[in-house]
Amino acid sequence: METIKILIVDDEILLRKALEGVLSSQGYVVKSCERGDKALDLVQKEFFDLALIDVRLPDGNGLDLLKEIKKISPETGVIMITAYAEIKSAVQAIKDGAFDYLSKPFQEEELLIAIEKFLKYRSLEKELKTLKTSLSNFLGERALIGESKAIKEITQKIEILSQVDVPILIYGESGTGKELIADLIQKKSPRKDKPYIKINCTAIPENLFEAELFGFEKGAFTGATESKKGKLELANGGTLLLDEIGDLPLSLQPKLLRVLETNTFYPLGSKREVRVDVRYIFCTGKDLKKLVEEGKFRDDLYYRINVVPLKIPPLRERKEDLPHLINYFLNYFSQKYQKDIPKITSEAYTALLSYDYPGNVRELKHILERAILLCQDSKITLRDLPEELQGKFPYDSFISQNIQKCKELLEREVILKTLEECKGKKTEAAKRLGISRKTLWQKLKKFESR
Repeated sequence: METIKILIVDDEILLRKALEGVLSSQGYVVKSCERGDKALDLVQKEFFDLALIDVRLPDGNGLDLLKEIKKISPETGVIMITAYAEIKSAVQAIKDGAFDYLSKPFQEEELLIAIEKFLKYRSLEKELKTLKTSLSNFLGERALIGESKAIKEITQKIEILSQVDVPILIYGESGTGKELIADLIQKKSPRKDKPYIKINCTAIPENLFEAELFGFEKGAFTGATESKKGKLELANGGTLLLDEIGDLPLSLQPKLLRVLETNTFYPLGSKREVRVDVRYIFCTGKDLKKLVEEGKFRDDLYYRINVVPLKIPPLRERKEDLPHLINYFLNYFSQKYQKDIPKITSEAYTALLSYDYPGNVRELKHILERAILLCQDSKITLRDLPEELQGKFPYDSFISQNIQKCKELLEREVILKTLEECKGKKTEAAKRLGISRKTLWQKLKKFESR
């Protein structure tokens, strides 16, 4: 049983002794003193789960002692003891970190209930902290999941590129994890504690994009009732992620190019030049070279942002990562929805491994989230998967093929074991097996051909 240590700080000796007796009889380890300085000395020497402090002490205010104890031992709970006329002090004590207060005179039962409430609260707080730590440890730092050669190479590049202040162009199909990689680069970079601003170039209307990127002065256009900083200025000192850069309006491309080359720009309606120090990361799911050929993307901007290209392969090209991703998402969503980690039937697992995932990792994530929510008895079956996966898996064929394969393997083991026991004598072995010598010979020939 856990030992609970309680400190009583009160200059009324009779009350102090009475509290000592009541709490000791309940199994608590109790120490007491009459002054704040003695209390601080005790708190510095040992840990107390709870302190009962009178608001009025001979050497000062109990509220000041509360603050000092919280500085020394933040985990120590405090219940203030007040007189009726000191309710304002009690309210202030709660604001300063006290768990509760008791007004004199109070009954023994009131005190024990208040202590029990604190211990339950602390227990729940510890449990919540443990759960958060557990989830944090499980999820860890957001990372690329997989053991494929491609993922290992990307992970190595992230480590290198995060330390180099050059523009990075991350490209790959939708759902491959481009933004995740951008986040990892930023998180590992020397700018990790600086602003990290993201812009999705497809989400902002063209007529608002310039104001969003560069900011504007009051009166710059109808509706501009006050000045506003743009994303570029907000990212100063940190990192700016321009997602889906292939959709950046053509009219804005030369202005972005100028910022990249000079690190300066003018907010809309302003003659004030703004200088920024920003690290740029660009993401795209489009073929920028093709857009350049079609005249939809400036070639000079393309060459400026394509200093360090980082290609993310689609999931269908790194299927060896599927088991790792499946395991990760099963654990993740089981914790998220507070469900047992489900098992996957062999046919459902085969379907998951056989599918090409045009939506890449994002699609796999959504498939497994849905499966965990729909599955029964902590088991994901083929029917818990989308129709497109069920169509990829001939259920009856799979079952019959695998049963037949198991039968053949078992038969082979039995025949070879029997032959071994009969020291290679086929006639004796056939007799034991209950088949003719000719049948035994045919089966042996069949085994040799495989």
